[in-house]
Amino acid sequence: MDEAKIQFSPSEMELMCNAGIILTKNRILHNIKSLFEGLEQQLLSKAYFIEDTYLATILEPSAKISRGENYLGLPYIVLDYPRQFDSLNIFTVRSMFWWGHEFSSTLQLAGRYKIEMQPKIEAAYTGLAKRQYYIGVNDDPWQHHFEEENYLPIASMSEEDFCTYCRQNEHLKIAARWYLRDVNFVVEDLGESWQFLMKICSE
Repeated sequence: MDEAKIQFSPSEMELMCNAGIILTKNRILHNIKSLFEGLEQQLLSKAYFIEDTYLATILEPSAKISRGENYLGLPYIVLDYPRQFDSLNIFTVRSMFWWGHEFSSTLQLAGRYKIEMQPKIEAAYTGLAKRQYYIGVNDDPWQHHFEEENYLPIASMSEEDFCTYCRQNEHLKIAARWYLRDVNFVVEDLGESWQFLMKICSE
């Protein structure tokens, strides 16, 4: 490639020369990670009150906070708890911050966990619709954006259609989202969502 042909726009040059932008970004991500560490402690305290022996076993692996720079080109931070992952079986509630988009809380199931929990999810249709949850409709379980090819609002569909979506893939995802501007209150929202989703799985 001929480097001489590469051109930068004035706005790109301005950003390139502004170190403060990256320093601010790093500070924001550090603070979001700290926020998720507080959320982790809150979820661990809620886990003590789960009496279902099966779920208590699922909760045994410690929570994990991960950070990345490139989900669809943008930084993200996730907290996974429970954290059951292998090549076929998944049971996690993923709390996620995605730069420029939203916070989200997602129950993700696959393999034997999907088989075991699917009837409970289907039975929770009314509560999920009332609380404005979404259901994943994408064949790819690792897409987390809320465009209509990936998630649909449960309240927009009949119970029959909801059950059809629950059964259509080898994985099952139920999710809620919050605006980034809700950051000062989102730990409470994510904690309540985690408790609600775990309660569904224990009934």
